Amino acid sequence: METIDDILRDTKIDDLQLSDLFSIDELQLIQDQFSNATGVASIITKPDGTPITKPTNFCRLCSEVIRGTEKGFSKCMQSDAELGKQNPRGAKVQACLSGGLWDAGASITVGGKHLANWLIGQIRNEELDDNKIEQYADEIGVDREIYKAAYREVPIMTSARFQQISDLLFNISNNLSERAYRNKQFEHLVAEQKKIGRASCRE
Repeated sequence: METIDDILRDTKIDDLQLSDLFSIDELQLIQDQFSNATGVASIITKPDGTPITKPTNFCRLCSEVIRGTEKGFSKCMQSDAELGKQNPRGAKVQACLSGGLWDAGASITVGGKHLANWLIGQIRNEELDDNKIEQYADEIGVDREIYKAAYREVPIMTSARFQQISDLLFNISNNLSERAYRNKQFEHLVAEQKKIGRASCRE
């Protein structure tokens, strides 16, 4: 006899979107609370990089100074695309390809389908070389003093702490999504059973 788990595994999810599991307001609230509690910047995007939520706690260095230049913005997009690659084994942690701040990406996968990316970061840690910030300011064409002032505003966090937060993010985002997906499928199954029951009564 087919079990509920068998039915759930066989359910086609080709058209499933993260917004089918959570409202945008729910996602924004979860994201805001996570960012505010952990001290990291955060945004949730579709697999192609299209934002689903509004950015939370983005630092001025990234949002205004670096992304305000054509070269800086281009390199930021390259870095986000790399972080956003599907990885069902865990969060990906790396230095940003643009300003060098540390970022992480958790790909959200349900039933094998890559639904979204939750990107966090924009932090300084002990691995950063502060002496290189003037070089990067020159590379993207930003005044050194403006760049350094914005850089000093970036939150500081140890690599170990940031890794812990990234691992937590991956587990929370994927477990919540998987549970929400299963709940949706149960609702579908109940609705189907009611249809069958009504049809039987009419016969």
